[in-house]
Amino acid sequence: MKNKLLLLGIRKDSVLKKKLTKEELFKEICHKVQGKKADSRYIERLYKYALNKKHKNSTLIELNPENNKTPNAEEIEGYRTMIYEEEYATRLIAKIFNKETSISNWKMNLHLLKGFYSDIFKDKSIDIAIVDSYIGGYSLLDNVDNISFKKARKEIITRSEYFPWKTIEYAKTYAFNYNTGKYPSYVGKGGDCANFASQALHAGGKLMAGMNSNNFSNWFCRSNRAWDVDKISSTWRGADAFGHYWMKKAVSYKNFDRSCFSDNSKFKQVLKYGARGDAVSLLNSNGRPFHTLIIIDYGKDDLICAAHSGDTISASLRNYGLFSGGVRVYKMSE
Repeated sequence: MKNKLLLLGIRKDSVLKKKLTKEELFKEICHKVQGKKADSRYIERLYKYALNKKHKNSTLIELNPENNKTPNAEEIEGYRTMIYEEEYATRLIAKIFNKETSISNWKMNLHLLKGFYSDIFKDKSIDIAIVDSYIGGYSLLDNVDNISFKKARKEIITRSEYFPWKTIEYAKTYAFNYNTGKYPSYVGKGGDCANFASQALHAGGKLMAGMNSNNFSNWFCRSNRAWDVDKISSTWRGADAFGHYWMKKAVSYKNFDRSCFSDNSKFKQVLKYGARGDAVSLLNSNGRPFHTLIIIDYGKDDLICAAHSGDTISASLRNYGLFSGGVRVYKMSE
């Protein structure tokens, strides 16, 4: 990699010799390679190399060191919402059908709730919004095998140019200072993680698509009012639907099970695959997304993430992976 730095004309006055913060380091590399054959992925590799040499790959952030922690599961609103919803569904099935079940038995649970939905809907003692959310989330998971990726991959590459640094800049700017003048907030309404990740991706160049908020091929937000659901697609605001959309629309995606985060050799696969500006879904043990993140930097053998609910710009992806059922990384640029 050092030879490649030299080939790109980064010599005595190089980024390796200057006193630069991480922010300045990345900007200097971009400046140095301007006009040379170096795509965004190659620039990321140069940045990772220089970061390791200059900062020993220490974790972000010069910006806000007091926020340098990963929330535990209970601090994540999407996790609490998901657990409550799934426990409610299992209790409901036990009550209605006199049939013991568990969270892991989601296929049977989904079959029963969908099959007897009309009867369940008539019972006013049942919180139908929770049932709808459970059915919606697991129906998407049930259809994962039917997703076609090749056509969507070509489509996303040809339709928009993506600038990861703009996504990162947006994530850092609005992680704690919500951009409510332009977008809604779903804090206290199930979690704002997917909404925030969508905002950041759009700031980076990902184009909004469609007008039908219930169509999982659409992704858009045209209102800053949370209740304006006809103007905000479920794929924009919900962790389940966000994951479903980007499995089709990202350049590629890859699932990493929990073992990848406890085994150093396996974790190298995660480090190699993920890059700044990529999106991430945390999955429960069934493979259902419950939290959404944006990778914004590299740390010491780690990827550093920004998110809402709980708010962070310096969380460890490795720590997230240890308390989740696994992680899915959506590659947003070549």
